[in-house]
Amino acid sequence: MKAKEDSPLSCATSPRLTGPCFEEELRAAISLNPKQSLPDDGLTIAAVLAPLFSYKGECHVLLTRRSQHVLHHKGEISFPGGKLDECDKDFTSCALRETSEEIGVHPNDVRLLGELDDFYTVKTKYLVVPFVGVIPYPYDFRTSSREIAELLMIPLSVFFDPTNRSEFTCNFEGQDIQIFSYLWEGNTIWGATARILKHLIDLIVEYRRLEILDTNDATLEKNKCLVNK
Repeated sequence: MKAKEDSPLSCATSPRLTGPCFEEELRAAISLNPKQSLPDDGLTIAAVLAPLFSYKGECHVLLTRRSQHVLHHKGEISFPGGKLDECDKDFTSCALRETSEEIGVHPNDVRLLGELDDFYTVKTKYLVVPFVGVIPYPYDFRTSSREIAELLMIPLSVFFDPTNRSEFTCNFEGQDIQIFSYLWEGNTIWGATARILKHLIDLIVEYRRLEILDTNDATLEKNKCLVNK
């Protein structure tokens, strides 16, 4: 049984008392970002979905813990997604197909908000193309027992809090690589998943900063007009 679609993401995740609903804010923040596409250079291409949903008036992101049966990233926390297949007409189709196969969310139940920058995985040599979408909640998730060990529903606010994030530099094959990770309830989210999440949060923070500047400029112009009357 498919759960009925939830309302759009709540404005409760925004620190402001007024402004657009958070879903509209997300769409705008992503659309203003000039997409950075990376060359595949013979790497394996994969597409993933960052599924967002509203729960108790707060935006959450749905992540998966990979099973011990998969070839790569055993036991790691990641977005639903996987390799580009010959049947996929584009990266979007790949992300939606893999999401359906891994966690049982039908492509028609995903409201896509946009595409993020591409990312490389350091060790496994993947080129990852990420998408952001909204899914209904509650939902009758049906996970692939071969690929998925667990679903994690994490408040997006966790990734806004810098005390939950750590970063360090490590040397891999003679190259210094900056590593990001997040800690939530004893779970470590790292690698490309952490970098994609940080990228999404950075876009939202920058969008809000620009909105504040625009509001301040508008207020200044209004005050000038009042003074000049």
